[in-house]
Amino acid sequence: MPPDISPSETPRSERSGLLGSITLPRRAAEVAAARRFVAATLGGHPTTETAQLLTSEAVTNAVIHTGGATVTVTVLRTAAGVRLEVTDGGADTVPTVHDAGDLREDGRGVFLLRHLSARCGFRSGEGGLTFWFEL
Repeated sequence: MPPDISPSETPRSERSGLLGSITLPRRAAEVAAARRFVAATLGGHPTTETAQLLTSEAVTNAVIHTGGATVTVTVLRTAAGVRLEVTDGGADTVPTVHDAGDLREDGRGVFLLRHLSARCGFRSGEGGLTFWFEL
């Protein structure tokens, strides 16, 4: 299981290659478009279904919890597999893991991202917040 979500960055040397990137309006209706983009970009890769699920969670979090007009999804090939990044306008809060036993109706997206990815984290800067995960 990956460690708790914390600010982090993967060095550029671990990034092997850009497979694709798409920028979408920050609207709930665009979550499906993000999933379709990931499916088309990864094709028959063994992690495609998990990547679609986790992208859906990350983009939904961006739509609900952040500002800005757009969300960008980037798919990269790494030495170990694939890395997906979801960049948005940022917010006053950072991604937080909520326990699965918690009775809240929301807040499980980061929990899923943490438990289904090999590694995950986020970085925040002038360009907004980027949540990333690797499979």
